[in-house]
Amino acid sequence: MPRAVSRKDFLRFGGVGLTGVALLGAAGCGRILGGNRDVVKFLTGTEETTIQERAVTEIQVNRFEEQHPQYTLEREAIDPDEMSKVIPSRLRSGESPDVFSFDTGPGFGGVLADTGLVDPLEKTYKEKGWDIYEWAKQRATYNGTVYGVPDQVEEIIVFYNKDLMPEEPQTLQQLRRVAEEHKLRGTIPLAFGNREQYPAGHLFSIGVSNLLGRQGLDDILYGNGRWDVPEVVRAIDLFFRDFVESGYYPRNVNAVPFDEASTLFYSGEAAMLPTGTWLVSEIVQAVQDFEVGFFPFPSIDGSGISPPAGVGAGLFVAKEASNPQGAIEFIDYLLQGSTARLIIEKLNVIPAQPVDSKGLDVPELFREVLEDLSTTPEAKFFGYNLDVLAPQNFNEVMFTGFQEVLDGTRSPAEQAAALQDAWATAKKQGKIATQD
Repeated sequence: MPRAVSRKDFLRFGGVGLTGVALLGAAGCGRILGGNRDVVKFLTGTEETTIQERAVTEIQVNRFEEQHPQYTLEREAIDPDEMSKVIPSRLRSGESPDVFSFDTGPGFGGVLADTGLVDPLEKTYKEKGWDIYEWAKQRATYNGTVYGVPDQVEEIIVFYNKDLMPEEPQTLQQLRRVAEEHKLRGTIPLAFGNREQYPAGHLFSIGVSNLLGRQGLDDILYGNGRWDVPEVVRAIDLFFRDFVESGYYPRNVNAVPFDEASTLFYSGEAAMLPTGTWLVSEIVQAVQDFEVGFFPFPSIDGSGISPPAGVGAGLFVAKEASNPQGAIEFIDYLLQGSTARLIIEKLNVIPAQPVDSKGLDVPELFREVLEDLSTTPEAKFFGYNLDVLAPQNFNEVMFTGFQEVLDGTRSPAEQAAALQDAWATAKKQGKIATQD
Protein backbone atom coordinates (compact mmCIF):
# COMPACT_ATOMS: atom_id res chain seq x y z
CA MET A 1 0.00 0.00 0.00
CA PRO A 2 1.50 -1.39 0.60
CA ARG A 3 0.96 -0.57 0.07
CA ALA A 4 0.47 -0.01 -2.43
CA VAL A 5 0.00 0.47 -0.36
CA SER A 6 -0.51 1.71 -1.16
CA ARG A 7 -2.70 0.72 0.74
CA LYS A 8 -1.44 -2.32 3.08
CA ASP A 9 -3.20 -3.58 6.22
CA PHE A 10 -0.65 -4.85 8.71
CA LEU A 11 -0.72 -6.66 12.03
CA ARG A 12 -0.89 -4.25 14.91
CA PHE A 13 0.05 -5.57 18.31
CA GLY A 14 -0.74 -2.48 20.36
CA GLY A 15 1.77 -0.03 21.75
CA VAL A 16 2.64 3.50 20.80
CA GLY A 17 0.58 4.79 17.92
CA LEU A 18 -0.80 1.40 16.84
CA THR A 19 -4.40 1.66 18.00
CA GLY A 20 -5.27 5.02 16.54
CA VAL A 21 -3.16 8.08 15.97
CA ALA A 22 0.32 8.64 17.31
CA LEU A 23 1.70 12.14 17.64
CA LEU A 24 5.35 11.75 18.53
CA GLY A 25 7.96 14.37 19.27
CA ALA A 26 11.44 13.80 20.58
CA ALA A 27 12.05 11.34 23.38
CA GLY A 28 13.21 13.89 25.97
CA CYS A 29 10.93 14.07 29.01
CA GLY A 30 9.30 17.38 29.86
CA ARG A 31 10.29 19.11 26.64
CA ILE A 32 7.74 21.59 25.39
CA LEU A 33 7.10 20.74 21.76
CA GLY A 34 8.21 23.54 19.56
CA GLY A 35 9.81 25.85 22.12
CA ASN A 36 12.32 27.96 20.24
CA ARG A 37 12.50 25.36 17.51
CA ASP A 38 10.68 25.27 14.19
CA VAL A 39 8.08 22.51 14.14
CA VAL A 40 7.95 20.14 11.14
CA LYS A 41 4.69 18.20 10.92
CA PHE A 42 5.02 14.77 9.31
CA LEU A 43 1.99 12.58 8.53
CA THR A 44 2.63 8.91 7.77
CA GLY A 45 1.22 5.43 8.23
CA THR A 46 1.82 3.27 11.27
CA GLU A 47 4.49 0.64 10.93
CA GLU A 48 3.79 -3.08 10.78
CA THR A 49 4.76 -4.00 14.33
CA THR A 50 5.48 -2.34 17.66
CA ILE A 51 9.20 -3.01 17.23
CA GLN A 52 9.25 -1.31 13.84
CA GLU A 53 7.20 1.61 15.14
CA ARG A 54 9.82 2.21 17.81
CA ALA A 55 12.64 1.88 15.28
CA VAL A 56 11.11 4.27 12.79
CA THR A 57 10.39 6.80 15.56
CA GLU A 58 14.04 6.64 16.62
CA ILE A 59 15.18 7.27 13.04
CA GLN A 60 12.57 9.76 11.88
CA VAL A 61 12.17 11.74 15.08
CA ASN A 62 15.01 11.39 17.58
CA ARG A 63 17.92 11.07 15.19
CA PHE A 64 16.61 13.84 12.91
CA GLU A 65 16.28 16.23 15.85
CA GLU A 66 19.74 15.35 17.12
CA GLN A 67 21.24 16.25 13.74
CA HIS A 68 18.93 19.23 13.19
CA PRO A 69 18.50 20.92 16.60
CA GLN A 70 16.67 23.85 15.03
CA TYR A 71 13.65 21.59 14.37
CA THR A 72 11.08 19.64 16.37
CA LEU A 73 9.60 16.79 14.33
CA GLU A 74 5.96 16.06 15.08
CA ARG A 75 5.23 12.63 13.64
CA GLU A 76 1.58 11.69 13.28
CA ALA A 77 1.00 8.04 12.38
CA ILE A 78 -2.37 6.70 11.27
CA ASP A 79 -3.70 3.42 9.93
CA PRO A 80 -2.29 2.98 6.40
CA ASP A 81 -5.73 2.01 5.10
CA GLU A 82 -7.06 5.40 6.17
CA MET A 83 -4.42 7.43 4.31
CA SER A 84 -6.33 7.82 1.06
CA LYS A 85 -9.33 9.14 3.00
CA VAL A 86 -7.44 11.33 5.44
CA ILE A 87 -4.77 12.95 3.24
CA PRO A 88 -6.97 14.99 0.83
CA SER A 89 -9.14 16.42 3.60
CA ARG A 90 -6.18 17.22 5.82
CA LEU A 91 -4.37 19.00 3.00
CA ARG A 92 -7.42 21.21 2.49
CA SER A 93 -7.83 21.93 6.19
CA GLY A 94 -6.09 24.39 8.45
CA GLU A 95 -4.22 21.42 9.97
CA SER A 96 -2.18 20.43 6.93
CA PRO A 97 1.04 18.50 7.52
CA ASP A 98 4.25 19.93 6.12
CA VAL A 99 5.45 16.63 4.68
CA PHE A 100 3.65 13.33 4.33
CA SER A 101 4.04 9.80 3.01
CA PHE A 102 1.61 8.66 0.32
CA ASP A 103 1.48 6.22 -2.56
CA THR A 104 3.01 7.43 -5.80
CA GLY A 105 1.31 6.94 -9.17
CA PRO A 106 -1.47 8.77 -11.00
CA GLY A 107 -4.24 7.33 -8.82
CA PHE A 108 -2.65 8.59 -5.61
CA GLY A 109 -0.02 11.34 -5.65
CA GLY A 110 -1.15 12.29 -9.15
CA VAL A 111 -4.63 13.14 -7.89
CA LEU A 112 -3.13 15.46 -5.26
CA ALA A 113 -0.97 17.15 -7.89
CA ASP A 114 -3.94 17.62 -10.23
CA THR A 115 -5.91 19.34 -7.47
CA GLY A 116 -3.01 21.58 -6.43
CA LEU A 117 -2.50 20.09 -2.98
CA VAL A 118 1.24 19.39 -3.22
CA ASP A 119 4.29 21.41 -4.19
CA PRO A 120 6.46 20.53 -7.22
CA LEU A 121 10.01 19.47 -6.36
CA GLU A 122 11.86 19.95 -9.65
CA LYS A 123 14.17 22.68 -8.33
CA THR A 124 14.70 20.91 -5.02
CA TYR A 125 15.94 17.73 -6.70
CA LYS A 126 18.59 19.79 -8.52
CA GLU A 127 19.55 21.90 -5.51
CA LYS A 128 19.88 18.92 -3.16
CA GLY A 129 21.27 16.47 -5.71
CA TRP A 130 18.78 13.76 -4.74
CA ASP A 131 19.96 10.60 -6.47
CA ILE A 132 16.64 8.75 -6.85
CA TYR A 133 16.62 6.12 -9.60
CA GLU A 134 15.40 7.96 -12.69
CA TRP A 135 12.74 5.33 -13.43
CA ALA A 136 11.49 5.61 -9.82
CA LYS A 137 11.34 9.40 -10.00
CA GLN A 138 9.10 9.09 -13.03
CA ARG A 139 6.56 7.27 -10.87
CA ALA A 140 6.10 10.49 -8.89
CA THR A 141 6.09 12.72 -11.99
CA TYR A 142 2.74 14.01 -13.23
CA ASN A 143 2.19 16.01 -16.41
CA GLY A 144 5.96 16.35 -16.80
CA THR A 145 6.63 17.71 -13.31
CA VAL A 146 8.07 15.74 -10.40
CA TYR A 147 6.13 16.16 -7.16
CA GLY A 148 7.25 13.28 -4.94
CA VAL A 149 10.32 11.49 -3.65
CA PRO A 150 9.91 7.69 -3.93
CA ASP A 151 11.43 5.98 -0.92
CA GLN A 152 10.85 2.25 -1.37
CA VAL A 153 11.23 -0.35 -4.13
CA GLU A 154 8.92 -3.35 -3.92
CA GLU A 155 8.33 -6.72 -5.57
CA ILE A 156 5.22 -8.92 -5.37
CA ILE A 157 6.22 -12.53 -4.78
CA VAL A 158 5.07 -15.71 -3.05
CA PHE A 159 6.50 -16.50 0.38
CA TYR A 160 6.37 -20.17 1.33
CA ASN A 161 6.88 -22.49 4.28
CA LYS A 162 9.99 -24.55 3.54
CA ASP A 163 8.89 -27.24 5.99
CA LEU A 164 5.71 -27.77 3.98
CA MET A 165 7.22 -27.17 0.54
CA PRO A 166 10.75 -28.49 0.03
CA GLU A 167 10.82 -27.27 -3.59
CA GLU A 168 9.61 -24.17 -5.39
CA PRO A 169 7.03 -24.82 -8.15
CA GLN A 170 8.27 -23.82 -11.58
CA THR A 171 4.96 -24.07 -13.44
CA LEU A 172 1.28 -23.56 -12.70
CA GLN A 173 0.77 -27.31 -12.98
CA GLN A 174 3.36 -27.94 -10.28
CA LEU A 175 1.76 -25.31 -8.05
CA ARG A 176 -1.61 -27.00 -8.51
CA ARG A 177 -0.16 -30.37 -7.48
CA VAL A 178 1.31 -28.80 -4.36
CA ALA A 179 -2.01 -27.08 -3.60
CA GLU A 180 -3.98 -30.29 -3.95
CA GLU A 181 -1.57 -32.12 -1.63
CA HIS A 182 -2.01 -29.43 1.01
CA LYS A 183 -5.78 -29.53 0.72
CA LEU A 184 -5.65 -33.27 1.48
CA ARG A 185 -3.55 -32.52 4.58
CA GLY A 186 -5.98 -29.85 5.74
CA THR A 187 -3.55 -27.00 4.99
CA ILE A 188 -4.70 -23.90 3.12
CA PRO A 189 -2.62 -23.64 -0.07
CA LEU A 190 -2.62 -19.83 -0.45
CA ALA A 191 -3.13 -17.36 2.40
CA PHE A 192 -5.17 -14.69 0.61
CA GLY A 193 -7.76 -12.35 2.10
CA ASN A 194 -9.53 -9.57 0.22
CA ARG A 195 -11.67 -7.67 2.69
CA GLU A 196 -9.68 -4.49 2.02
CA GLN A 197 -9.89 -5.11 -1.77
CA TYR A 198 -6.34 -3.98 -2.61
CA PRO A 199 -4.85 -7.51 -2.17
CA ALA A 200 -6.78 -8.59 -5.29
CA GLY A 201 -4.96 -5.88 -7.20
CA HIS A 202 -1.67 -7.53 -6.26
CA LEU A 203 -2.84 -10.92 -7.55
CA PHE A 204 -4.05 -9.28 -10.76
CA SER A 205 -0.64 -7.66 -11.17
CA ILE A 206 0.96 -11.09 -10.76
CA GLY A 207 -1.34 -12.63 -13.36
CA VAL A 208 -1.08 -10.04 -16.13
CA SER A 209 2.66 -9.51 -15.59
CA ASN A 210 3.09 -13.26 -16.05
CA LEU A 211 0.81 -13.73 -19.06
CA LEU A 212 1.52 -10.47 -20.88
CA GLY A 213 5.12 -9.87 -19.79
CA ARG A 214 6.75 -6.47 -19.50
CA GLN A 215 6.35 -5.67 -23.19
CA GLY A 216 2.70 -6.63 -23.26
CA LEU A 217 1.96 -4.41 -20.28
CA ASP A 218 3.96 -1.56 -21.79
CA ASP A 219 1.78 -1.80 -24.89
CA ILE A 220 -1.30 -1.26 -22.73
CA LEU A 221 0.11 1.29 -20.31
CA TYR A 222 1.96 3.42 -22.83
CA GLY A 223 0.64 2.37 -26.22
CA ASN A 224 -2.62 1.29 -27.80
CA GLY A 225 -2.99 -2.10 -26.14
CA ARG A 226 -6.21 -3.11 -24.43
CA TRP A 227 -7.25 -4.76 -21.18
CA ASP A 228 -10.11 -6.76 -22.70
CA VAL A 229 -7.83 -9.35 -24.32
CA PRO A 230 -7.70 -13.15 -23.76
CA GLU A 231 -4.56 -13.01 -21.60
CA VAL A 232 -6.16 -10.58 -19.16
CA VAL A 233 -9.39 -12.58 -19.04
CA ARG A 234 -7.30 -15.70 -18.37
CA ALA A 235 -5.48 -14.02 -15.48
CA ILE A 236 -8.74 -12.85 -13.91
CA ASP A 237 -10.33 -16.27 -14.37
CA LEU A 238 -7.37 -18.09 -12.83
CA PHE A 239 -6.93 -16.02 -9.68
CA PHE A 240 -10.50 -14.93 -8.98
CA ARG A 241 -12.67 -17.85 -10.17
CA ASP A 242 -10.56 -20.98 -10.66
CA PHE A 243 -8.55 -20.75 -7.43
CA VAL A 244 -11.71 -19.97 -5.44
CA GLU A 245 -13.61 -22.94 -6.86
CA SER A 246 -10.53 -25.15 -6.40
CA GLY A 247 -10.45 -24.28 -2.70
CA TYR A 248 -6.95 -22.80 -2.74
CA TYR A 249 -7.92 -19.75 -0.63
CA PRO A 250 -9.52 -19.47 2.82
CA ARG A 251 -13.31 -19.69 2.81
CA ASN A 252 -15.31 -16.49 2.28
CA VAL A 253 -12.17 -14.83 0.97
CA ASN A 254 -13.82 -11.42 0.56
CA ALA A 255 -14.48 -11.33 4.31
CA VAL A 256 -10.92 -12.29 5.30
CA PRO A 257 -8.68 -9.33 6.28
CA PHE A 258 -5.13 -9.19 5.00
CA ASP A 259 -3.64 -9.51 8.47
CA GLU A 260 -5.77 -12.57 9.22
CA ALA A 261 -4.62 -14.23 6.01
CA SER A 262 -1.01 -13.42 6.89
CA THR A 263 -1.48 -14.96 10.34
CA LEU A 264 -2.64 -18.20 8.71
CA PHE A 265 0.77 -18.36 7.04
CA TYR A 266 2.71 -17.38 10.16
CA SER A 267 0.99 -20.12 12.17
CA GLY A 268 1.67 -22.83 9.59
CA GLU A 269 -2.01 -23.19 8.67
CA ALA A 270 -1.30 -21.99 5.13
CA ALA A 271 1.59 -23.06 2.92
CA MET A 272 2.05 -19.92 0.80
CA LEU A 273 1.49 -16.18 1.13
CA PRO A 274 1.33 -14.07 -2.07
CA THR A 275 2.23 -10.49 -1.16
CA GLY A 276 4.97 -7.89 -1.39
CA THR A 277 8.53 -7.60 -0.16
CA TRP A 278 7.31 -4.83 2.16
CA LEU A 279 6.19 -7.61 4.52
CA VAL A 280 9.64 -9.18 5.00
CA SER A 281 10.37 -7.55 8.34
CA GLU A 282 7.03 -8.63 9.79
CA ILE A 283 7.55 -12.17 8.51
CA VAL A 284 11.00 -12.35 10.11
CA GLN A 285 9.54 -11.27 13.45
CA ALA A 286 6.33 -13.32 13.30
CA VAL A 287 7.65 -16.66 12.03
CA GLN A 288 9.79 -18.59 14.50
CA ASP A 289 8.95 -22.25 13.88
CA PHE A 290 9.91 -22.74 10.24
CA GLU A 291 12.15 -21.31 7.52
CA VAL A 292 10.58 -19.00 4.95
CA GLY A 293 11.56 -18.82 1.31
CA PHE A 294 10.12 -16.95 -1.65
CA PHE A 295 9.65 -17.38 -5.37
CA PRO A 296 8.04 -15.44 -8.22
CA PHE A 297 4.67 -16.86 -9.24
CA PRO A 298 5.51 -19.69 -11.66
CA SER A 299 4.89 -19.82 -15.38
CA ILE A 300 1.23 -19.88 -16.41
CA ASP A 301 0.52 -21.90 -19.58
CA GLY A 302 4.16 -21.70 -20.66
CA SER A 303 4.38 -17.94 -20.22
CA GLY A 304 7.43 -16.17 -18.89
CA ILE A 305 7.94 -15.35 -15.22
CA SER A 306 7.73 -11.60 -14.66
CA PRO A 307 7.07 -10.74 -11.02
CA PRO A 308 5.52 -7.30 -10.52
CA ALA A 309 7.90 -4.70 -9.14
CA GLY A 310 7.92 -0.97 -8.72
CA VAL A 311 7.72 1.92 -6.29
CA GLY A 312 5.57 1.96 -3.17
CA ALA A 313 5.09 5.13 -1.18
CA GLY A 314 6.84 8.45 -1.57
CA LEU A 315 7.31 11.70 0.32
CA PHE A 316 5.41 14.85 -0.63
CA VAL A 317 5.44 18.47 0.54
CA ALA A 318 2.02 19.97 1.16
CA LYS A 319 1.06 23.08 -0.79
CA GLU A 320 -0.19 24.67 2.44
CA ALA A 321 2.84 23.59 4.49
CA SER A 322 3.58 26.04 7.29
CA ASN A 323 7.24 24.97 7.25
CA PRO A 324 8.15 23.93 3.68
CA GLN A 325 11.88 24.43 4.30
CA GLY A 326 11.76 22.12 7.31
CA ALA A 327 9.90 19.57 5.19
CA ILE A 328 12.68 19.66 2.59
CA GLU A 329 15.36 19.32 5.25
CA PHE A 330 13.57 16.29 6.68
CA ILE A 331 13.37 14.58 3.28
CA ASP A 332 17.03 15.39 2.64
CA TYR A 333 17.95 13.82 5.98
CA LEU A 334 16.06 10.61 5.12
CA LEU A 335 17.93 10.36 1.81
CA GLN A 336 21.40 10.62 3.35
CA GLY A 337 23.43 7.46 2.96
CA SER A 338 23.83 6.83 6.69
CA THR A 339 20.10 7.25 7.28
CA ALA A 340 19.22 5.04 4.33
CA ARG A 341 21.46 2.27 5.67
CA LEU A 342 19.74 2.48 9.06
CA ILE A 343 16.34 2.26 7.39
CA ILE A 344 17.45 -0.83 5.46
CA GLU A 345 18.75 -2.53 8.59
CA LYS A 346 15.97 -1.56 11.00
CA LEU A 347 12.95 -1.67 8.68
CA ASN A 348 14.15 -4.03 5.93
CA VAL A 349 12.98 -1.84 3.06
CA ILE A 350 14.72 -1.40 -0.27
CA PRO A 351 15.39 2.29 -1.01
CA ALA A 352 14.71 3.90 -4.37
CA GLN A 353 18.28 5.20 -4.58
CA PRO A 354 21.76 3.66 -4.75
CA VAL A 355 23.01 2.73 -1.27
CA ASP A 356 26.28 1.06 -0.29
CA SER A 357 25.14 -2.37 0.96
CA LYS A 358 28.55 -3.47 2.22
CA GLY A 359 28.41 -4.71 5.79
CA LEU A 360 24.65 -4.36 6.21
CA ASP A 361 23.27 -6.27 9.20
CA VAL A 362 19.99 -7.72 7.87
CA PRO A 363 18.08 -11.03 8.18
CA GLU A 364 18.92 -13.68 5.60
CA LEU A 365 15.43 -13.59 4.06
CA PHE A 366 15.72 -9.84 3.49
CA ARG A 367 19.26 -10.20 2.14
CA GLU A 368 17.92 -12.63 -0.47
CA VAL A 369 15.13 -10.22 -1.39
CA LEU A 370 17.56 -7.30 -1.52
CA GLU A 371 19.89 -9.17 -3.84
CA ASP A 372 16.98 -10.29 -6.02
CA LEU A 373 15.53 -6.83 -6.49
CA SER A 374 17.95 -4.00 -5.80
CA THR A 375 20.83 -5.15 -8.00
CA THR A 376 18.76 -4.62 -11.16
CA PRO A 377 15.73 -2.63 -10.01
CA GLU A 378 14.69 -1.63 -13.52
CA ALA A 379 15.44 -4.96 -15.24
CA LYS A 380 13.06 -5.78 -18.07
CA PHE A 381 12.53 -9.09 -16.26
CA PHE A 382 10.04 -7.46 -13.91
CA GLY A 383 6.38 -6.71 -14.50
CA TYR A 384 4.37 -3.97 -12.79
CA ASN A 385 2.47 -3.47 -9.56
CA LEU A 386 -0.47 -1.86 -11.30
CA ASP A 387 -2.27 0.06 -8.59
CA VAL A 388 0.62 2.49 -8.20
CA LEU A 389 0.68 3.13 -11.95
CA ALA A 390 -3.02 3.22 -12.70
CA PRO A 391 -5.36 6.22 -12.41
CA GLN A 392 -7.90 6.43 -9.61
CA ASN A 393 -10.95 5.39 -11.64
CA PHE A 394 -9.16 2.25 -12.91
CA ASN A 395 -8.18 1.26 -9.37
CA GLU A 396 -11.77 1.68 -8.20
CA VAL A 397 -13.02 -0.65 -10.94
CA MET A 398 -10.17 -3.05 -10.23
CA PHE A 399 -10.82 -3.33 -6.50
CA THR A 400 -14.64 -3.47 -6.49
CA GLY A 401 -14.80 -5.58 -9.65
CA PHE A 402 -12.45 -8.29 -8.44
CA GLN A 403 -14.50 -8.58 -5.27
CA GLU A 404 -17.51 -9.32 -7.47
CA VAL A 405 -15.61 -11.88 -9.54
CA LEU A 406 -14.49 -13.59 -6.34
CA ASP A 407 -18.09 -13.90 -5.13
CA GLY A 408 -19.33 -15.01 -8.53
CA THR A 409 -21.49 -12.01 -9.42
CA ARG A 410 -19.27 -10.77 -12.27
CA SER A 411 -17.55 -12.82 -14.96
CA PRO A 412 -13.85 -12.47 -15.79
CA ALA A 413 -14.77 -11.20 -19.28
CA GLU A 414 -17.09 -8.57 -17.80
CA GLN A 415 -14.35 -7.40 -15.45
CA ALA A 416 -11.82 -7.15 -18.29
CA ALA A 417 -14.30 -5.07 -20.29
CA ALA A 418 -14.93 -2.80 -17.30
CA LEU A 419 -11.20 -2.29 -16.82
CA GLN A 420 -10.82 -1.35 -20.48
CA ASP A 421 -13.68 1.16 -20.26
CA ALA A 422 -12.11 2.77 -17.17
CA TRP A 423 -8.71 2.91 -18.86
CA ALA A 424 -10.13 4.46 -22.03
CA THR A 425 -11.89 7.13 -19.96
CA ALA A 426 -8.72 7.96 -18.02
CA LYS A 427 -6.71 8.06 -21.23
CA LYS A 428 -9.06 10.60 -22.77
CA GLN A 429 -8.73 12.71 -19.63
CA GLY A 430 -4.93 12.53 -19.74
CA LYS A 431 -4.68 10.75 -16.39
CA ILE A 432 -2.59 7.73 -17.30
CA ALA A 433 1.05 7.29 -16.36
CA THR A 434 3.86 8.47 -18.62
CA GLN A 435 6.66 6.14 -19.64
CA ASP A 436 10.06 6.60 -18.02
